[in-house]
Amino acid sequence: MNNQIKFLGILGSVLFTLNGCIEHRADEKFSRSRTKNNPEEEKFIQDADYKTFHIYEGTIPCEDCDEIEQRLVVKGDTAGIFRLTETYKNATEDGDATIVCSGQWKKIKTNSKEILILSQGGISDSVRRMEYEFRSKEIVQLSLDENRFSNTAAYRLKMVRKSK
Repeated sequence: MNNQIKFLGILGSVLFTLNGCIEHRADEKFSRSRTKNNPEEEKFIQDADYKTFHIYEGTIPCEDCDEIEQRLVVKGDTAGIFRLTETYKNATEDGDATIVCSGQWKKIKTNSKEILILSQGGISDSVRRMEYEFRSKEIVQLSLDENRFSNTAAYRLKMVRKSK
């Protein structure tokens, strides 16, 4: 009995902590945000600390829903901050679920590639880590939490806007 209570207490603490890391949103129609920025995203883009930004959009596969529509705003030149909006299509009984997360990113150059590393939270202490390869006018997701994708063709986000 004591072990069950301890387990439930720990589980509750973990869920409470993780809930603080992810900003849950009321359902938004993703197609609207593809053509117009929502006010919070526009405020994020206009933040004076970073002069450059890129916005990427695309749809990736989902095991538990129809698909995931992603919109990624990356601010900075070789390091900076990001905001990722993910809409899980038909994820719940009520329809879509939208999650917004943010964190830090950095660019790493290898012999043949430029890799974008997104880290929810700080670069050194991440809750969630994603790696993308930079390509002309798009980025391709290579991994999520250090699990490599075998077929990256379905994990492409196209650049839709950048700073001037």
